[in-house]
Amino acid sequence: MAKTPQEQLRAYLKDAHALEQMSLQMTQAAAKASKDSELRQLFEHHHQETEEHERLIRQRIEAHGDRTSTVKDIGARVAAMAKGVAASLPPDTPGRLVRDGYVQEHTEIASYELLERVATQAGDSETADVARRIRDNERETAEKLAGMWDRAAQLSLSTTPG
Repeated sequence: MAKTPQEQLRAYLKDAHALEQMSLQMTQAAAKASKDSELRQLFEHHHQETEEHERLIRQRIEAHGDRTSTVKDIGARVAAMAKGVAASLPPDTPGRLVRDGYVQEHTEIASYELLERVATQAGDSETADVARRIRDNERETAEKLAGMWDRAAQLSLSTTPG
């Protein structure tokens, strides 16, 4: 049975919240794993932004009379923690941190593109506006990460045992 626009909107809001939970874990782990001060600052700064994103999405969920999805949030946190542990083990951690951060940002961008459109169709201009603002911020972070490819490669090569 097809969902109503409001039901789909609430589902996508919960998906976005779970992604933000994952991003909180990943940015924290990446900041801790980064030996490079520039990378660490990038991840620390985005961690603070992500805390704001999580708050905004949680508020939109609550505005719809709903609560966050504990199951999705726990699953996202577990996946992110596993990613964080894995990122701290290989010798080319800087490259993996930038790569994984870049992928995470684009997953979030896609999520917010969809959320904005469903919110608009559901007549929820406040959620559409929040989705646009967060999406734009995720794009900025993705661009910052893309600007780190050369540095990440150089750092990865300098930490690889030879």
